[in-house]
Amino acid sequence: MNQIFIYISLAMLVVLFAFSTIIYRKFRIWKFLLLVVSLTVYGIMRYDPDLITFVDVTAYETEFTYVLYALVVLFGVTFKNKIRVTKNLTDYDFFEIEKELEDIRSTSELLRLRFIHTLSLVDEGIIFYDENLDSLFVTEQLSEFLGTNHAEFTMEDYVAKISEDDRNQYLSVVRKAWKKQTTYQLKYRIMTEQGQLWVEEKGKAFLFGKKRHVIASVKPLDIKLFPKTTIDEIDSLPTEETCIRYVTSLINKNEPFYLVMFQLTNIPDINKRLGRDAGNLLIAEYINKMRYHFAKGANTIFRITGIQFAMIIKDQQKYEVLLRALESGGELVNLNLKVGGIEQVVYPNLGIMRYDAWSNYKADELLTLATKTMNEAIRNKKQNYSVYGK
Repeated sequence: MNQIFIYISLAMLVVLFAFSTIIYRKFRIWKFLLLVVSLTVYGIMRYDPDLITFVDVTAYETEFTYVLYALVVLFGVTFKNKIRVTKNLTDYDFFEIEKELEDIRSTSELLRLRFIHTLSLVDEGIIFYDENLDSLFVTEQLSEFLGTNHAEFTMEDYVAKISEDDRNQYLSVVRKAWKKQTTYQLKYRIMTEQGQLWVEEKGKAFLFGKKRHVIASVKPLDIKLFPKTTIDEIDSLPTEETCIRYVTSLINKNEPFYLVMFQLTNIPDINKRLGRDAGNLLIAEYINKMRYHFAKGANTIFRITGIQFAMIIKDQQKYEVLLRALESGGELVNLNLKVGGIEQVVYPNLGIMRYDAWSNYKADELLTLATKTMNEAIRNKKQNYSVYGK
């Protein structure tokens, strides 16, 4: 009787294993191993029990029968669960899954088309760097700007278009952002169909699928239209007339303030050596730094002439920081700036006027006195600043 039960159990194991493999197209290793072990043990017990000398395997035939029964139940339960899950999906969920999948496909396609058409609307060119920074893909706007029909470049080919003086900084900034997954911004000169022009690149590195990617926008810097690219610097700064009106309003409110007149004295020399475009870019960087350190609010820095500017400081602590910087050698005002591959110190001469509530000066008089004080600093070979009345 036990032999008949063993034959039936082994046959059931083979059938259940075969059907589960064929129907679900998945080979279960653990089932296969259990089946092989069961058949091997029975073969030894039935045909060559002397193969195992240290134990009488025929004495465990009953226990082996129970093990086979348990294996049949295990194979049957797992096979039934598969049928139940598949049946439920087919009967109740398959239509909803198909509908949800179609909605996802539709949404994905809409996002793709929106992205493509958005790229055609923006003025800037877009660069998509590959995950290893070995190559890059550019949009049509940048291809036209570069004077080429190609949209794909190797990194070496693109770098070859960049000014030799700017290449090291470009590669350093992009690779650093790629490693740290940060944003970056840099300016460099690149060869275009109009010749060598300045461009500004703003990029963002991010992680997707355990791979680093970088995307960046590139726009030309038209030096004559510089406010378009840097917004509130250089030509977009308020003029001398605006400065007079603003100083007048402060006087009428009896607000104490400091009027700092400064001239970027070495800019003319920079223009001669590096070109006016480089000089204007350095002015923009300098104004941005001064605004950050001493005058973050609106109506705080005004353009008086090409290289002369006026700055209003109402915060006593900000003024003290400025004064300490001037007295200690001027690290916050004599700035070492980098634009592309150009590294240049820009240094000013400053004239400082203080207005108190009891002062009787008019706005234009304050500007005149501040300019005279600045000129005294220009003539002074020992220090680059002068404080009115001291």
